Amino acid sequence: MILLWSDDGCGGTLRGQSGVINSPNYPQEYSNNADCTWTILAEPGDTIALVFSDFQLEDDYDVLEVSGTEGSSQW
Repeated sequence: MILLWSDDGCGGTLRGQSGVINSPNYPQEYSNNADCTWTILAEPGDTIALVFSDFQLEDDYDVLEVSGTEGSSQW
């Protein structure tokens, strides 16, 4: 099963063995004050791997937070 998610919206819930999340308006800039929360669901014992092919944060404004893991991580 391949899950491909690409939407003009921002946030949602993903289930499946693989998927893609694009930010709104990608590859152009997204709107100011965008607040996107994505939930990725997996079966107990499964591993979730996040791979970024194109990633950029604006200093002092943007943040990526990964939580719900054994130890929360923030960039």
